Amino acid sequence: MSLPWWDVEELSKVRTLDSPVRKHDVPIWGLMKFEAFRGFKHWKPHYPKKEKRVDPVTGIEETILHVKKPRVIKNIPVPKMEQDFDKGFVYWVYNYLSTEAVITYKVEDEVRYISVYDPLWLVNCSAKDIECLFVNKIGLKAEDKDQAM
Repeated sequence: MSLPWWDVEELSKVRTLDSPVRKHDVPIWGLMKFEAFRGFKHWKPHYPKKEKRVDPVTGIEETILHVKKPRVIKNIPVPKMEQDFDKGFVYWVYNYLSTEAVITYKVEDEVRYISVYDPLWLVNCSAKDIECLFVNKIGLKAEDKDQAM
């Protein structure tokens, strides 16, 4: 929510490429429109500071905009992963519908699933778990190979 003011105003007014708004994007589009038309009550877009300079040679006045850098997160939040699934590991597969890897493993008589949306999440796995995933190649369809890899 730290877009520059012109991005927020433009995004709320136009739809890109005439694509329909997806079901999960409807709330954010509504919020952007509401904020843009109400003067940004909740969002605080980055308004630039204006500085006027006059060229001493030509005498032409120019306006320079100074925009603050947006605040961004420094550390990526990584969810906790279940550990030691290598003992009951069954397989893992790329799910093209949810665009995530799904790890299937057994614990006693129960089958469990771990959904891995971002490969960075695997850093929370133990060394044995990562070795297990490396040895057992991910299952995928031929057309999804680039995304799955």
